[in-house]
Amino acid sequence: MSNTHSCNHHTIPPTHEDFRWVFGSGQNERFADFIELARDISAGVRTCLQIIYASELVREMNQDADPEQVCAPAIGKADANNLFRLALAAISALHQISQDKIDLLNKMEHR
Repeated sequence: MSNTHSCNHHTIPPTHEDFRWVFGSGQNERFADFIELARDISAGVRTCLQIIYASELVREMNQDADPEQVCAPAIGKADANNLFRLALAAISALHQISQDKIDLLNKMEHR
């Protein structure tokens, strides 16, 4: 069987870089990664809750609306429940990671 894969010793490095909120020397700060994580999780939870709230509001408005004024909510109840569970899991993870950081700092204090 012949090897059809040839190794290119002159590969071009990829242009992709990991996405970061903190740039420059700030990336080296002690809690830069945690701050970026907290920002991402809080933004995700906020978005989930906004979508859930807007959909529930539309459902409530539809109860009082004339048939020609009824609007479709952004998501159904099952998807709203899934988003709520996702938001709860994400904020629980952020809480646990925060507690881990606190415990680490407190251990350093007692040395």
